[in-house]
Amino acid sequence: MMNAISRAVTTTVITVVVLAGLYVASPLAGAYLLNRAIKSGDAGTMNALVDWQPVKASLRRSILARLDEKAQSRPGHPGWLERAKYTLTDAVGPYMVEYVLDERVSPSGFTTYMGPHSPKAEAARAAGLDPDTMPGSDPLKRIRHAEFADLTHFQFEIVDRWDPGKVFLATLELRDFLWRLSSVDVLALGEGT
Repeated sequence: MMNAISRAVTTTVITVVVLAGLYVASPLAGAYLLNRAIKSGDAGTMNALVDWQPVKASLRRSILARLDEKAQSRPGHPGWLERAKYTLTDAVGPYMVEYVLDERVSPSGFTTYMGPHSPKAEAARAAGLDPDTMPGSDPLKRIRHAEFADLTHFQFEIVDRWDPGKVFLATLELRDFLWRLSSVDVLALGEGT
């Protein structure tokens, strides 16, 4: 009788440990599937794994906040030419952000700008470099921090492949046993801004 109870307890503990391990690994598996879908241009999988409107809204909000922070750090008394440049930048900036987001936050946009034939990857190839062996090519090495925010939200901070000064905070949300990209916040704009 004690052997049967001991086996039952052992089986239960092993089952719980295995299930917990699968749960902990599951958001990384979801991120991996999304990465593969982007590389292959699989729009169906991307549509299943990305909430496009909330992602776009979080990107818009965070980019505009970073641009506002950048504007706050401008010199106190700029010359007339710099003042005109700042006025134009402030007026056109939100429209440019919207244009870029409309172009890039979609299955075709993800594939075009993050896939293996992105403009930056093609520029690297034209320069005689192999983008798949460059330092930023491994997404796992670009992750700075990853954690569960709660039982249904997993966040990871990741550096841009081409601009190490650009940093994103991606949030995956567990719904219907599927981890979906629900928001992306820009934490730092990087060199290109």
